[in-house]
Amino acid sequence: MAFRVLVADPPWKFNDKLPGPTRGAERNYECMTVEQIRTFPIPKMLPDSILFLWQVASMQQAALDVAEGWGYAVKSEIVWVKRTKTGKPWFGMGRYVRAAHETCLVATRGKAASYVLDHGVRSVFEAKVSGHSVKPDAFYALVEQLVRGPRAEIFARKRRAGWTQFGDQLEPEGK
Repeated sequence: MAFRVLVADPPWKFNDKLPGPTRGAERNYECMTVEQIRTFPIPKMLPDSILFLWQVASMQQAALDVAEGWGYAVKSEIVWVKRTKTGKPWFGMGRYVRAAHETCLVATRGKAASYVLDHGVRSVFEAKVSGHSVKPDAFYALVEQLVRGPRAEIFARKRRAGWTQFGDQLEPEGK
């Protein structure tokens, strides 16, 4: 099967180590170098397709390189304004500023714009944080509202109806 939509939240390998037993990506899952991600075999995609690629603030050029390596041109972005479980603004990590959001690049190949379902979808949404690197259900709803499938996700953790997921942390079938 070939897909029109690909969502990817790669396990970016950072060049620093954070103190504490649970802080940092490498303490939560296996990480990959930029080159490993860039050359990662993505699922078969339709000629006209769209990529939603989550990036980290400190590795913006790396995310652009990955999108290009997978054959996509970045066109836009989606910003997740993070909220705590109680709805307050998130106060995250950061070397220069405290991260209160995450960014997902929107990249295309071919004539993907012809498959956009709703041109009223905004580029910013707010949702609560539920775990390290876990993306909110609101993001997937936004993708489903924006563009028609078939849809795939790599580096996935949770199964979703109407999606095909791939990932070494993917919950078992039936959950």
